[in-house]
Amino acid sequence: MIWFGWSHSALAENTMLVPCSESPAFQQRRANAPNTYYFNEPYKAYASEELCGTDGLPHLPLDRLDRAIDVIIPFSLFFYIAGFIGWSGRAYLQQSNRSQTPEMLEVMIDLGMAIRAITQGLMWPLLAVKELLSGELTAKENEVPISPR
Repeated sequence: MIWFGWSHSALAENTMLVPCSESPAFQQRRANAPNTYYFNEPYKAYASEELCGTDGLPHLPLDRLDRAIDVIIPFSLFFYIAGFIGWSGRAYLQQSNRSQTPEMLEVMIDLGMAIRAITQGLMWPLLAVKELLSGELTAKENEVPISPR
């Protein structure tokens, strides 16, 4: 019966974390911190917004959907920027390989070609989907070398 979902689902709730304003360990850390702007302002923000563990340090619980945005936004930015850098480099190398002197273009960067590659990099998610659907992004099965064993 459990396999077919006849049991009630249980929601796990984080009971180990408390608001930092109510955590004695956090209050002790706050009292022992130097009285400067760089310590006071973060402690004020942590006390009003974050949850603290038994160690008195703020933690980011991901068991509630209202806190998931705190991870989704930085991850999305990192993923886009990393893809932008990779796609721009890939586009530049592909363009330089089509020229008469590809080795020279890797040593001395052609500014016009680099700007075109960076412009392509800004649209990398759309270009990646287009190339994936057209088959340009992946190698054909017969182009993949297999080492003899």
